[in-house]
Amino acid sequence: MNHFTVSLHSDSLIVCGVRNDLWKLAEIDERGYKRTAYQLTDKGNKELFAIDLKESGKGHEITLRGPYHLEVTNITPGSDPDTRNVEFHWDIDWDKTPAELKACVPKFELSGNLVGLFKLYGLEWRFISYSKPDDSSAPPGQSTTPAKPF
Repeated sequence: MNHFTVSLHSDSLIVCGVRNDLWKLAEIDERGYKRTAYQLTDKGNKELFAIDLKESGKGHEITLRGPYHLEVTNITPGSDPDTRNVEFHWDIDWDKTPAELKACVPKFELSGNLVGLFKLYGLEWRFISYSKPDDSSAPPGQSTTPAKPF
């Protein structure tokens, strides 16, 4: 759980990332087909996990490396008796975010809400997967677990 993806719309993101040496336009050869796409530079690979940038400026996806602040907001039973859905809010640790990334992406874009699925194996809870929260799935009257930063 250390790579979270944000989707954003920005007309200046591509230029800013190129100017700050986070990514560059490259020709990619896949199975004999050539295409151009933005790829992370060496510097960008240290700060980000992956990118999917759109020329239109809409629907950019950036997968972050962290570090993050995590806050559990709710825990509910899963579909099986030995599973739990753990809702949490994450945000990037802004103090540790590299200046180049801060220059290109506002702080409020570097956060999100997810639901982690955990399964009990013996006496140990293990993380299985995470997904976007579905607000309509919360049972009525479900109490919220007090939020505690990790």
